Amino acid sequence: MEKSENDMVSRAGDLAGGDMASEGKGDRTGSRATGQAKWTFMVYMAGDNNLDGAALRDIAEMARAGSTKEVNILVQLDRIEDNLTRRFRITQGGGFKTDCIESFGDTNTGDPKILYDFVKWAADNHPADRYALILWNHGSGWWEDARSRAAGPAEKKPRRQLFKHTFPQEHRSICYDDTSGGDALDNRELRVVLAGICVLLGRKIDLLGMDACLMNMVEVAYQLRDSVNVIVGSEIEEPFDGWPYTEILTRLTVRPRQDAAALARWIVKSYLLSYKGKDETVTQSAIDVGRIEEMKARVNALSETLLAALETDAKLIEAAWNKSPRFYDDNYIDLVGFARNLRKKAGAELRAKADDLIAALKPGKGRTILGQGKIGREVRGTCGLSIYFPGDSINTAYRDLDFSGDCKWIEFLKRYRS
Repeated sequence: MEKSENDMVSRAGDLAGGDMASEGKGDRTGSRATGQAKWTFMVYMAGDNNLDGAALRDIAEMARAGSTKEVNILVQLDRIEDNLTRRFRITQGGGFKTDCIESFGDTNTGDPKILYDFVKWAADNHPADRYALILWNHGSGWWEDARSRAAGPAEKKPRRQLFKHTFPQEHRSICYDDTSGGDALDNRELRVVLAGICVLLGRKIDLLGMDACLMNMVEVAYQLRDSVNVIVGSEIEEPFDGWPYTEILTRLTVRPRQDAAALARWIVKSYLLSYKGKDETVTQSAIDVGRIEEMKARVNALSETLLAALETDAKLIEAAWNKSPRFYDDNYIDLVGFARNLRKKAGAELRAKADDLIAALKPGKGRTILGQGKIGREVRGTCGLSIYFPGDSINTAYRDLDFSGDCKWIEFLKRYRS
């Protein structure tokens, strides 16, 4: 469903000026001494599509761990099967049939107010010292429409595609809803609703999980930089089974005092272990969003040098692009893979900027990439963070991202792909 600008602004305004504005910071931060839980783990399940069955299986996985005094496991599920939306507090040994707290009519998971209302319900009824919010659905990174698939400049030769992906319908970024015309949360709506949630909680969301495809991009992290501390997600398409919730939540309930960075690293590790030996190609990474400004600055410096080198090094850039891991029909590229291939034959200045970017993306505690891993030959050498670098024409929606307004990467793309 095509969203009009007026519709989006109206819905965002309702959030920013309505319930969100009435929440004071002291409501949340002042309650930490009352013996509340250590974590509230919220899963926003957009199952009003072909993932309905997978949602029930994941709820069953959560129930093998179950909530405790220290950890609340909360779910909101919108199903396509019966056009109902349900809220759960998952108990050990419980699940879909026994843990439903309330149910109501069909909702649109692409409406930011529905997400906001779920988090408000969770925070009001199950306050905690830390909050994790998991967006559970299909994903397409920053992507909002399919215009970049239009005929672009003639290609000099066929390009090798590492991953084949069927493009979603227009404006399907994340949390799309089939019975609401394919509506989804686009980048601006996601930024607005998460900002409103921060007002509600009185601080940033500790951990944002993307149990969805293609979401760990520099553009997505930059879009959400003011609302989130840590993001966990995948550079590429996730297998249908998604996250291993039993393993993730069992450890959280055993170690409820761990912080967001520690939980994020465990999610990465358990995700990779769950696919070991299963003949799947997977990636997973945890990003310290507090360092994304630094990453933007390094990409900007590289962009400026690339712009200056276009007259002399266009073939070198093309060769680096061709040799690098690419995703989503050759629209996204791994940042480190590209930088490593770029530096091999680059001049001193371009090589120095590529080296700066590679060094900044070395994973570890206290770094931008807190942890990352991969399985599969096709993703060997990936770093856990991708960027938009299309094989042909540029999606015009890209210019509307915060990242495009603050970084010269888009100027490089425009000149290089013109």
